[in-house]
Amino acid sequence: MPFLETSTAHTAHNDGALQERRKYPRLKIGVPVEFKTEGADCMTRAQTSDISCGGCYIEMNFTLPVGTKLDFVLWLNGEKLATKAAVATHHPYFGKGIQFVDMSVADLNRLNRFLNAGLR
Repeated sequence: MPFLETSTAHTAHNDGALQERRKYPRLKIGVPVEFKTEGADCMTRAQTSDISCGGCYIEMNFTLPVGTKLDFVLWLNGEKLATKAAVATHHPYFGKGIQFVDMSVADLNRLNRFLNAGLR
């Protein structure tokens, strides 16, 4: 059953204070995704381990450099939501954090409705 992740990522500052980095709560749910680097011919299929309105985490054995731009597709209840994205973090042999970039307001609203429905 999906649930809202309450933990958040933090960045430590020189003075020892922690600063919140995530803007959106995450839902732990597997959502089918497809992505390719810009200019590539083939899509790679994967599944999220968590997702928010700002991005997602996908578990994969290979990594892409942070900053890599992606054509990204989310399959929300069988409906395609295409957006641009970028690799925000990568963890060798585990996966990568993906940040959604330039998502339309309509698609952001669709994603938000999907996430809210998953919380019920």
